[in-house]
Amino acid sequence: MTFNNHWYVLRVRPQHELKLTSSLEKSGFKVYVPYVFQFRKWSDRIKKIKKPLIPRLVFIQICDDDQKKVFDFKAVLGYLNFNGSRAKVWPDEIKRLKQYCEKEYSTKELKPGALFKTPVLGTDAELLSIDRNNFCRAVSECGRYTIKFKLAS
Repeated sequence: MTFNNHWYVLRVRPQHELKLTSSLEKSGFKVYVPYVFQFRKWSDRIKKIKKPLIPRLVFIQICDDDQKKVFDFKAVLGYLNFNGSRAKVWPDEIKRLKQYCEKEYSTKELKPGALFKTPVLGTDAELLSIDRNNFCRAVSECGRYTIKFKLAS
């Protein structure tokens, strides 16, 4: 299979992202799902689980001839469209998503008022606040954009 340089975005059923990824990889497709680890607490235990960063979406690198083959999988709902054509994601953007998922920002290293490089975007920002759900709010160095992202659990 020869793959396109860009990635397409598949819409999938809720809670099927990781299962579909393994099935597509077994079939020979290049697939990526950005995920983070979260701790879930039950009455008798605490468990570390994988949680998709972008729910209901899977990135796939596929050649034009095989684009219909993804519909053989029941979890696939369709492609994400933008302006009447299939949405494309460039390899550089996938690379930045991978870097974000690998680097865990924790509350120990970030305090309000601190300057740091934002995940995915890679711009400098000043931390505004961290809420109780570990969501971080920061303002970009030019003061124009507010950025919100999830910290490691």
